Amino acid sequence: MSSSVATVDRTPVSGARASHAVTVVLRLLNKYSFAFALLLTVALLATTIIRDPDPWSSAFWVQMLANVAPMALAAMASTPAIISGGGGFDLSISPLMYFLGEVFIVWLAPHSLGGWASVPIILLFGAVIGALNGLVIILLRVPPVVATLAVFFVLIGVDLRMLRNPNVGGYLGSSNWVHHLAGQIGPIPGGLFTLGFPILVWAALALIPYRRTLYAVGSNDATAFASGVNVALVRVIAYSLGGMFAGVGSLALVGLTSSANPSLSQTYTLLAISAVALGGTSLWGGRGGLIGALLGAASIYLLGNLLISLQVNPSYLQVMYGGMLLLAVVLGGIAAQTRRAT
Repeated sequence: MSSSVATVDRTPVSGARASHAVTVVLRLLNKYSFAFALLLTVALLATTIIRDPDPWSSAFWVQMLANVAPMALAAMASTPAIISGGGGFDLSISPLMYFLGEVFIVWLAPHSLGGWASVPIILLFGAVIGALNGLVIILLRVPPVVATLAVFFVLIGVDLRMLRNPNVGGYLGSSNWVHHLAGQIGPIPGGLFTLGFPILVWAALALIPYRRTLYAVGSNDATAFASGVNVALVRVIAYSLGGMFAGVGSLALVGLTSSANPSLSQTYTLLAISAVALGGTSLWGGRGGLIGALLGAASIYLLGNLLISLQVNPSYLQVMYGGMLLLAVVLGGIAAQTRRAT
């Protein structure tokens, strides 16, 4: 009988400890929305290092950064629109990256504009297309998913059209500077430059009122409007920022693949949203950031690589992406409820 009593006495204690652990995790997610993605990335990276035959060579890290950069940049480009709230999903980011890559390969490089001067041109193209997305949504009051889905299909069509001419190749010569973005620029991995640019821009925005205003609009646009905030302008700038970051992603993609393949235009559409959600950005707006998007993309890339190395059937990768998105949404919802309760 004493043994039975002891067992019953321990049950509430273990339950209290489990409840306390859950509370700690939720508080951590509330304070650092990217905490889950960070822990997942560290665990997967440690597994990758253990399994790799030469994990401390510079080539290992240079190649990893180059491979993860396009997906991470697609995720970072999707983030400002989502933070702005109002259902702000930009589904056109992936085909926009491929379109800008084709602009570089088909138009700029063959006409002596493929040097460093192409960078502001590509970024401006991306920013303008992103701003047009925002203007269509604001001025015509079209739901963001519908508006950006329309642009998604338009850009895919343009991508296919640009390479229909058999005399125009979709490949970039090996001597172009952009290849260094998938390799090294001096002793520094090129991926650090492409991934670092949006993060530096995002950090600079914290020095002016815009970023604080963006979070306010995403949290409650009616309250922000009542406080005198130009909600429409804030959201248009958010879409423009996403387009500019997609321009950086296009250069990283061209540097990695040396080609423009319009049939792959939709590659990063759902992966980017999954990475954003996994990184702790609220899909309802007002919460998150680029660091979380970067970590979410890194988690997806590392987990995909791990499954491939374990010779898991590739069809399960899609199941994995869906499962990670579902998990991220559930965790985000629980964390949001906890914030409201406190």
